[in-house]
Amino acid sequence: MIFLTEDDVNELVSMDDALTAVRTALDGQGQGTTNNAIRSRARLGPLNLNILGGAVDEMQSLGAKIYVTGSGAAKFWFMLFASDGTCDALMEADRLGQLRTGAASGISAQSLARADADVLGLIGSGYQAWTQAEAIVRSSNISKIQVFSRSPQNSQKFATDFSERFSLSVEPVTSVESAIDGADIVVTMTSSHNPIIEASHLRPGTHYVFAGSNNPLNSEAAPAVLSGIDVLVTDDLDQARIEGGTLLRAVDAGTIGWEAVGLLGDVIAGKAIGRESENQTTAFIAHGAGSWDTALGRIAFEKATAQGRGVVLPISGGVVAGRR
Repeated sequence: MIFLTEDDVNELVSMDDALTAVRTALDGQGQGTTNNAIRSRARLGPLNLNILGGAVDEMQSLGAKIYVTGSGAAKFWFMLFASDGTCDALMEADRLGQLRTGAASGISAQSLARADADVLGLIGSGYQAWTQAEAIVRSSNISKIQVFSRSPQNSQKFATDFSERFSLSVEPVTSVESAIDGADIVVTMTSSHNPIIEASHLRPGTHYVFAGSNNPLNSEAAPAVLSGIDVLVTDDLDQARIEGGTLLRAVDAGTIGWEAVGLLGDVIAGKAIGRESENQTTAFIAHGAGSWDTALGRIAFEKATAQGRGVVLPISGGVVAGRR
């Protein structure tokens, strides 16, 4: 059993690895060979203990992520298990989560956005916004990004840093309307409790990603927005029914029913129809899935083993016979 630090994970796995891992997990979900243990929470005063997990048959792997929120910055941990129950690795998992969250949005854009989509409207410029943009740039033919956040300084810094890194046009703008004007793909990565995208913002042919709604109090799109989406998918319906703030508000308002919400994994696996015309409006509402961490964690472990990286922990990761 080895231990991998954030630096190890950051140097071992890339966004390309994350795109491969998350696509594998999503395809397996559609095929019925990947499953998720939905996020559960336990409260102690202002703190929340969060646990989620997943199993990915194609990688013969199981994994569990655990973290505590409510006391400032969260610390993320991930444990990777082999198919015989052996614990292969414990790793710090902040970077792991950032990569896999962005990768899912990139895969949704690759699968549901128009083939000629080249302008990305990005709402939010924080830590998670970078990998949202990176994954979509690597998965699509984006030539321009329009970024807005509540902090003009953050938007400007994001624009400067991202344009230098990826050699494309990134324009900091001063409003949501400016960010989505002419955008073919729109991503919201915020913790907003109030809708950012309204029905009046909808534009035929656009693909929307609402990536910050993994809390029942959060909502990035007004209920009327979702009734105007032609192809609406999420990552895990069980998770969405518990904490998908954007979806829960729309269902409670009666603008959509749960039967209108499909799974991105089914689209990836060819079990459900995605975009059928250039004028259709599509959307992916993400909450995060443990199988994504598991798939990317397996790649990180295999690379670490091949490179002799990581600290071998002085404990056995093996199973104990006769124990259940």
